[in-house]
Amino acid sequence: MMQYRWLHGLIDLLFPPRCVACGRLGSYFCRRCQAQAKLVDEQICVRCGQPTTVRCTCIHCRQSPPDPLRGIRGAVFYGDPVSFAIHGLKYRGLTRLAVPLADYLHFYLLNHPLPFDLLVPVPLHAQRLAARGYNQSTLLANELGKRQGIPVATDVIYRTRHTKPQVQLNRQQRHENMRQAFAPRQIGRLQGERVLLIDDVCTTGATLRACAVALHRAGAGEIWALTVARAQPPPEPEPWQAGLSAADLFVAWDIRQSNPSPGEVS
Repeated sequence: MMQYRWLHGLIDLLFPPRCVACGRLGSYFCRRCQAQAKLVDEQICVRCGQPTTVRCTCIHCRQSPPDPLRGIRGAVFYGDPVSFAIHGLKYRGLTRLAVPLADYLHFYLLNHPLPFDLLVPVPLHAQRLAARGYNQSTLLANELGKRQGIPVATDVIYRTRHTKPQVQLNRQQRHENMRQAFAPRQIGRLQGERVLLIDDVCTTGATLRACAVALHRAGAGEIWALTVARAQPPPEPEPWQAGLSAADLFVAWDIRQSNPSPGEVS
């Protein structure tokens, strides 16, 4: 460990790091940019974690069948400058960005405690892990585990197949893409431990819910999920196109007021 710190120090001396968001010298994610992240507050759907103007259970979750995942939480909203840091961690090999990004997770838990005994990072498929060289979710979980004093388990579930990237898929396609994409390494590997799933970004929650199904089969008790950032899901049909009741129309309007599309922002 000391050898790596010495090496990092030498690299920083020869090639001073620049903030991935603003370009300022000194660190890969400067404190000024870190402070610009918009924190997620209490006004969310208690199941999927999507922001609303009041704390409630949203339409999608009320219409969805029960699943093992108790709830999804995001520490900050996805967008600049946090998106630059997440991109740098995932695609540019800037693994030290896991430290400031894990700070968001730790800060969230200090203010919004969740019950858990074990941290489990969302696993990558072996093919993608080999190409990237590391799992960014594992790096985040390890950093959070140090701060929380909670063990991290990477051998409970695994990815069974290489799935298509979720970016261009809608809600239904994302859930279909993730169906049976994870499995327990051993049925009953856990003995009722409460698990907190860790990932970098959540959009619709399809990946986290698929992981929760595998964790349930592995013997997990209560299962929650926490991600660094909460992103907006792909556009859905207008409420009047979905055959909703008057009450559901109001809740849909309420959610839309809390999450205006870019073209609706004044």
